[in-house]
Amino acid sequence: MQTSRFFAALGAASLLLGAPLSAQGPGGLLPTPQDTPNRQGTRGANFLHIGIGARGGAMAGAIGSSVAGPTAWYWNPSGAAASEGFDLVAGRQNLYGDLGLGQTYAAASIPLIGGVVGMSLNTLSSGDMLRTTEQNPFGERLGGSSFSWTSTALAVGYAKRITDRLSVGFQGKYITEGITDVSTNWVAFDVGTQFNTGLYGLVLGGAIQNVGGQSSASGALITRFIQTSDGTQLRENRRIQFYTRQTEIPVEFRLSVGSDLLGTSNSLLGGAGGKHLLNAELSVSDATDYSTQYGLGVEYGFKNTVFLRGGKRFYNDDRWEGASASTYGLAGGFGLRVPLKGRAVKFDYSFQNAGALQNIQIFSLEVTR
Repeated sequence: MQTSRFFAALGAASLLLGAPLSAQGPGGLLPTPQDTPNRQGTRGANFLHIGIGARGGAMAGAIGSSVAGPTAWYWNPSGAAASEGFDLVAGRQNLYGDLGLGQTYAAASIPLIGGVVGMSLNTLSSGDMLRTTEQNPFGERLGGSSFSWTSTALAVGYAKRITDRLSVGFQGKYITEGITDVSTNWVAFDVGTQFNTGLYGLVLGGAIQNVGGQSSASGALITRFIQTSDGTQLRENRRIQFYTRQTEIPVEFRLSVGSDLLGTSNSLLGGAGGKHLLNAELSVSDATDYSTQYGLGVEYGFKNTVFLRGGKRFYNDDRWEGASASTYGLAGGFGLRVPLKGRAVKFDYSFQNAGALQNIQIFSLEVTR
């Protein structure tokens, strides 16, 4: 791969995780009244902010109160309590056009211990990048080797219906990211809840995610052996490790309000048992490393078989500069549900406009009851 790909990936990450900074003279990068200090880009494992699943992608992440099944382990673990059998989901995300960044998500849920137990794997890869050195900044002349940056979160969770209207869920996560021979690792927890008000199909959802401590990078690449002497002819080799700063992961809070507008007995517009389903959802998310974001999503279903979805995410920062503010964060997609031997196979697709980072495409496949 070309060295330019590495710089493209770094540029993508910078645009994704933080607003641009402005150089203010030889003193360095200083805030201005128009560019106030913030905490964007100050946490590790920022891939945890990238939503998973084509349904969530098409609705701009506004699915916290309506999410159900294995994808709920990412958005709101309480939604996994809706699983009535062994459910599986897998998805692939192509991030930001042709930059080569890819994300894969897989999860499973099974009724157990009076509730639902689940496991999920969320991993992001930069793809192969050419390894360089100070002596060979454009790569090794004799072919060299490649490396990739990988971020992974492995989670185990439990969800349960407390009443016919209230569900709760929690999970523990092991998170790691880095390259070969050097990585940073964390342990974190999520907790979430969904509450069906029984009024006009209104459902409330809330989740606190990525609650964990600090960690620093470690590994062979930042370890060295040095020779020491006590002033005599006696010498010995000692292993030292370069100092790396402690890094936190981004704690995030999600709050959502959804409504079944059409298609159920509690729907605002009625229509229980009809061919048409319509729901809408509004979400608010806030984290330790970005400004408050808002999402609005709408989903239409016909005979619980074909689905059309759309949404818009409002980032509340200036990352959309250079693109149209009206279309940045705009998303859409479709889904297809096919009954198969007492179960259902769901295929979903979504497309989201990411401005200068081109686009995000997500493909999901789910097997459920």
